[in-house]
Order: sequence, then C-alpha cells, then structure tokens
Amino acid sequence: MGIPMSAPLSAPFVASPVGWVVLGAAGYITYKAGKKAGKKAEEDITKPSLYDRVVKGTMKAAYKTQKCVSESLGKAKDKYGTMWTEAKTEANATSD
Repeated sequence: MGIPMSAPLSAPFVASPVGWVVLGAAGYITYKAGKKAGKKAEEDITKPSLYDRVVKGTMKAAYKTQKCVSESLGKAKDKYGTMWTEAKTEANATSD
C-alpha cells in the first residue's frame, strides 16, 4: 500500500541507523567542501588581481626597454662623445 501522504518522507530514513550514517556522511562531505571553498577564497584574497598582474608585467617590460635603450645610448654617447672631443681638438689645432 505504501507510505501515507501525511507522514514525512524522511521519518523512516532518519529512524534507521543507515539513515544516520548517510546523513552524517552527507554532512561531513558538505563540511569539507565548505572548508575547501573557504580556504580557496582566502587564498584568492591574498593573490593580486589579474589587472594588477597585467599592469605590473607591462611596467616590467617598459623598464627593461628603457634600461636597454639607456645602455645603447650610453654606448653611443661614449663612442661619439670621444669622436666629438677628438674632432674639436683637431679643429682647434688646425685653426691656430
């Protein structure tokens, strides 16, 4: 005949020891999942955002480019600066 409609469906399930085991296991799994999600959320807070990482990467690239250009200009300045000094000295020597 079945279970009467007025009786809650969980009553026979909770009344048996197997029901308690299943409810306990479900509760434990839910607890562990919540704990794991909380830990992940906490780790996400300490990580910089994607936007911050992109900006930082762009700044690093710009700094490396500036450093490379400065070194190149420094070498050119040394090379042509010496030539300029020599040319100036030679020009002054011949004009006297």
